[in-house]
Amino acid sequence: MRIKLSRLLQIGLLLTFLLPFFPQGCDPKQAENVPTPDSTFVAVDSLRQDSNELTMQIEKSDTLKTAVSENTTQNTDKTGEKNEDNELSTKISKKSTFLKFLLRPNNNYTGIASLIDFFSILEFGYGLGIAFILWLIALIIKFKDYNNIFILLNFVGLVSLFWTHSMYNVMSEKRLWGFWVCLIWGAIMIIYDCIILLKIRKERQKTST
Repeated sequence: MRIKLSRLLQIGLLLTFLLPFFPQGCDPKQAENVPTPDSTFVAVDSLRQDSNELTMQIEKSDTLKTAVSENTTQNTDKTGEKNEDNELSTKISKKSTFLKFLLRPNNNYTGIASLIDFFSILEFGYGLGIAFILWLIALIIKFKDYNNIFILLNFVGLVSLFWTHSMYNVMSEKRLWGFWVCLIWGAIMIIYDCIILLKIRKERQKTST
């Protein structure tokens, strides 16, 4: 009965992913609440600006073409550098020559640097997927053999979920109620599984003696 309840808790934990976790990136109500100007003023202003825009467009056409061509060449040269600058291993290696030799020798990636960049990616949504996969594997282990392995998987999944930021609004730390239900559910399940395993060990020790 206790093991069946543990399996049901694991299934319920996976079902909590159907709940709302993160808010929408942009609130459409804010765009609707923006006041619109009077149509008469818009018509007068547009007539005044038409004549000015026609003359200015001719003057700016040549400058825009040159600016666009220069920006495209600069962006193609700097995209790789910007992506590397955003990586955590690159930021750490810039602090000292020893760290650069340890993480990014000759601008290459060592194994430690790759691991650092991998775990830093967990911040931007990947931890959510890792948590789901680990909890699914733990459920399969529970049905096959009730042992200590699934507790470790559940704990790592819980930590990955906790450090997950919203993929839709990375700059915001806001999480909805479904996220906290999933987190609390997972913590309660892990505590319950630990209690069951301790009781099973005590029962085995009594029978062996």
